[in-house]
Amino acid sequence: MGKTHSSRILHRLSLLVLAAGVLGPSTPGLARSAAPSAPAVSLIYAGWFGNTIPTPAFIRDHQAFLDSQPFQGMVAYLRDDATGQNATTGIMGQGMVSPSTLAGILAPLQGLSFTNLVDNFALVQGSTPPDFFDDWSQVVANFGALAAALQTAGLRGICFDNEQYASPWGTYPAGAKYPSTSLADYQTQARLRGAECMQAMVAQFPGIAVITLHGPYISELQAPAALGFPQWQSGNLLLGPFFAGFLQGAGTAGRCVDGGELYSLRTDSDFQNSATWRKVTLPSAAINCPFIPTDLRAVWPDRVSISFGVYDQPFAGAPMNASILETTLANALHHADRYVWFYTEGATFLLPPSSGGAGADWVTAVQNAVASAPSLPVPAAPTGLVAVPTSSSSISLGWTNAGSGTTAVEIERKTGPDGSYQTVAQLGAGTQAFQDGSLAPGTTYVYRVRATAAGGTPSPYSNESTATTDPAAAPTTPASPATDPSSSPQASTGSGTSGGSCGLLGLEGLLLILPLFAGLRRLRSASEDR
Repeated sequence: MGKTHSSRILHRLSLLVLAAGVLGPSTPGLARSAAPSAPAVSLIYAGWFGNTIPTPAFIRDHQAFLDSQPFQGMVAYLRDDATGQNATTGIMGQGMVSPSTLAGILAPLQGLSFTNLVDNFALVQGSTPPDFFDDWSQVVANFGALAAALQTAGLRGICFDNEQYASPWGTYPAGAKYPSTSLADYQTQARLRGAECMQAMVAQFPGIAVITLHGPYISELQAPAALGFPQWQSGNLLLGPFFAGFLQGAGTAGRCVDGGELYSLRTDSDFQNSATWRKVTLPSAAINCPFIPTDLRAVWPDRVSISFGVYDQPFAGAPMNASILETTLANALHHADRYVWFYTEGATFLLPPSSGGAGADWVTAVQNAVASAPSLPVPAAPTGLVAVPTSSSSISLGWTNAGSGTTAVEIERKTGPDGSYQTVAQLGAGTQAFQDGSLAPGTTYVYRVRATAAGGTPSPYSNESTATTDPAAAPTTPASPATDPSSSPQASTGSGTSGGSCGLLGLEGLLLILPLFAGLRRLRSASEDR
């Protein structure tokens, strides 16, 4: 039995090596060829106010028009138009929002293909969660279920509107159920709840992005009014700690976005100064923010993504019209890390002008701002992806990374040719092998990989590769000690060809060997260059 298993592993390894040599590029120059560019920052339309609501069904029914507008994504209001079920307000309530409910709400988006609207988000509003010291298990489960549903539906993540519309859940002491408990303890507990929610999300959806509209500046008493920060901290002391918990729970598996709902910013310096304060100054020793622990301060500038919200109405004395909108959006797009969101309470961009939508001057203003935004080169796609089953529950992958400037590699998998792709892992830029475990026996899986560059710009996908896990092992009847040679002391040493282990040819060995073959291919390419 052990010898047969070893032979099968050897055969599969040889196939993987052969395929990597055949499918991968042997000409290094291909990896250096010019790549197209993509917007460094996506403009997300967040127009859920008024009578025209972008529910999944509305987006489906108006797909062609919406995809023609000058946006790279939009925020979907999670309501089932037929049943009235509402996940936007329910996720952060105290009742269960079941996976089946979420699947029904998101069903109209299944299978839709967009050209421009590729960074779409689901709206979640802070509503009526329990006190931070009470049971949050249902809220955490709701966030996890939503993340899984969003990945299946192909959305990028969550737009979290954390204003306290329905209850003062982020206010201390007025909103605290246990006001005798100190502010410091409540801040710690709020951070814990944020971490639990984010951990549930990234467990279901590695790579999820969460845009929190009011970033942690909303709780920091030293946030300067001169930089456009609203002085509302006394009523929002627990929102910043909750965001810090998001960051703590995400680690490197999720993207935490400080949404920057700072509607009075207008000039280039306004946006630049705001971004610097939120990314660098807030976590610094000079501020000594009480709800950002030491371990988070060190990683904050690298892991917090800076965004801005732009509003189509005058705000705090700052005027607004189509011309001002153009320059404001352009400035925001130049200083955000990955996303800018545009919130409207005037004419909607969800409908054409003939149906009451925004006029041509406003649409043109957005078009011009987007056209002026910086762009990033799109990284080259990984090549030569090969999937090889290594047991009844695992499949090993190998591929070749192409080009430079890559910051991560994303693995996607679907079950069978008709399944929907889901992200299963995000790996470091230099990774060229991955073992996918805990799979079902005798099941066919299809894989693809892509690279991402700074700012999250993705490459095209690699080739697809299909593999089927081994069938489940048939139950066996243990042999008697007298007739089972493996029971002898000699067999139990693990030496020789007897026994069930394949030694270095096991799964760990396979993953160790794969990078060696990738190195051999690079040496071969280098020798061909010479």
